[in-house]
Amino acid sequence: MKRTPLAWKNLVHQPRRLFLATAGVGFAAVLMFTQYGFRNALLDSPIQLIELMECDLVAISPARYMLPVDQRFPRDLLRRARSVPGVSDVEPLLIELWLAQVRVKGQKVRPIRVVSVPEPGWLNVTGLSEQRHKLQPPGATLIDRKTRSEYGFASDDEELASQVIELAGKRIRVVGRVTIGTDFANEGTLMVQEREFAEYFPIRGNGNPLEVVDVGMIRIEEGADPKAVAARLSDLGPDIWRVLTREELQRQEIDFWQGQTPVGKIFFIGTVMGFVVGVIICYQILFTSLQDAMPEFATLKAMGYPNWYFIKLVVQQSIYLSLFGFIPAVLVTWGLFWGLESFSGLPMRLTIPRGLLVLGLTTSMCLISGLLALRKLLRADPASLF
Repeated sequence: MKRTPLAWKNLVHQPRRLFLATAGVGFAAVLMFTQYGFRNALLDSPIQLIELMECDLVAISPARYMLPVDQRFPRDLLRRARSVPGVSDVEPLLIELWLAQVRVKGQKVRPIRVVSVPEPGWLNVTGLSEQRHKLQPPGATLIDRKTRSEYGFASDDEELASQVIELAGKRIRVVGRVTIGTDFANEGTLMVQEREFAEYFPIRGNGNPLEVVDVGMIRIEEGADPKAVAARLSDLGPDIWRVLTREELQRQEIDFWQGQTPVGKIFFIGTVMGFVVGVIICYQILFTSLQDAMPEFATLKAMGYPNWYFIKLVVQQSIYLSLFGFIPAVLVTWGLFWGLESFSGLPMRLTIPRGLLVLGLTTSMCLISGLLALRKLLRADPASLF
């Protein structure tokens, strides 16, 4: 005999109530998506530059506990690294933060990140290979198209090229755009030829601006063990530099922002609060639904239906409700993330694993709410429910 899908019918028999329930669950899911998205943006954004590096190992100063910190090591160590067994090639990357002050005419002075342009093939920056030749004239720079609008850079390329712009008090000309991305420490990026660091930041490195390196990019020979090569390279300058795999440097950045700053904890608490708000909303929805059907449930209980039947019923209803709310929430979140990324420049990524995690939270939220709402039915005598 065909069974009546009671959980389904109990949920959909009143379209208006179903719409309101779906909207409530969807709101909670969007809230969790947003808080979780900001948290992931905090962790994804600092490693964007590292992800663009085409290398196996990276060398940094031991005092550089995160990439924006102004700590460097001597360039001579990187030169000596070429002779270490297992190393195939090396390339320096210069980054200036503290001396890099930019001013667009009519705007106030603002700090900006300046990154050197390495040899071809070392940085996988969108637009760099096609525009590298534009940087040959002195005083030329490429700007990250995700740089915040507060700097005052023109959105039109022709107007941008004619703007009066100063970097560290000296004129500089923007000749093109690349794509890197901003983070919580850097609101914009300029890329220049390495020689320009000596021109614009002469006091960098105690007067030797090109003889100190922020990040050393290292490639190893095919078949070489990265850990073994990193250990040999570390022995070149104990306490002067650290040699890590690219993944280890990414993990260091994530661990710092996640564990050592309050921002990561704030967004985590925001996700938890979204979950709690969702539980309250879903509890009200499911409690009202069960309360209205209480006489029918009492009849079934008097007929001998066991408690596990009602638990199964509410579990099914909760799962249906979570799916009804989650699907529109994904669509809303997609548009919201696109707008937030366009506005802030932060990477608001909606990936399948992250979506599945929020789906799990949404389903758990509905299940907890449903089981809480079911307590009255499970504990009561059938006669008292009429």
